[in-house]
Amino acid sequence: MADRSRNALGLGKASSLNVLTPMTRVATWIVRSSLWFFDSCKSTQRPAKALAFLPFVHWVVVGRNQFPNLDPTQPRERLHYDYLLFLSTYSGPWGPYIEAFADVLANPLDAVWSWNVGYPGARPVSRLKAYITQNQIESDHHYSAYAGASVRDVRAALRVHRELQRFAEETRGVLPDQFAAAFNRMLIGVQNDLATTGTVKDVEHVSSEDFDRTDAEQCAVSYG
Repeated sequence: MADRSRNALGLGKASSLNVLTPMTRVATWIVRSSLWFFDSCKSTQRPAKALAFLPFVHWVVVGRNQFPNLDPTQPRERLHYDYLLFLSTYSGPWGPYIEAFADVLANPLDAVWSWNVGYPGARPVSRLKAYITQNQIESDHHYSAYAGASVRDVRAALRVHRELQRFAEETRGVLPDQFAAAFNRMLIGVQNDLATTGTVKDVEHVSSEDFDRTDAEQCAVSYG
């Protein structure tokens, strides 16, 4: 489901974010090295994995000569820059997502994105929002295995599943009164994990409609 349709109809809890930003050839080598380090050193990924609203985040370098030609008659583009493609799936409104993401992962963002043309830094976040808005690309298609659930919902469901399995083992063959008492204890223990799943009707997810265009224009960058 495309982001625009998802936001208009409230289909699911997650939306995708795609940001394509230019960088010079020298910057490409530095960014590739930084991404290799983050991929190799798994401990650097823990802050991102801890974010309950962030199911997926990925960076990929696209060389200036790597963009596909979809038809033999399509002229090959002569680009001045390589590009960094940032892909993410998130739950909730666009603005708070960017703010929390920049607050928790400011250093990794700066380490990778600071080599991109026009990047203003993760802080202050208003300029980062303007930069993302200028370079964001809407998704035409978006797949979610659990469209009606956030990362927090899925983690909670796994905890409930483990408790149900344990409950089934421990209550095998017990008397009805003992079963009822054990069930109530189990229910009290998992009540905070019984999340609400389904569509979100009242939340706008994507940036373009929400961000102040005056701020975006003030922070606009020309790539030449």
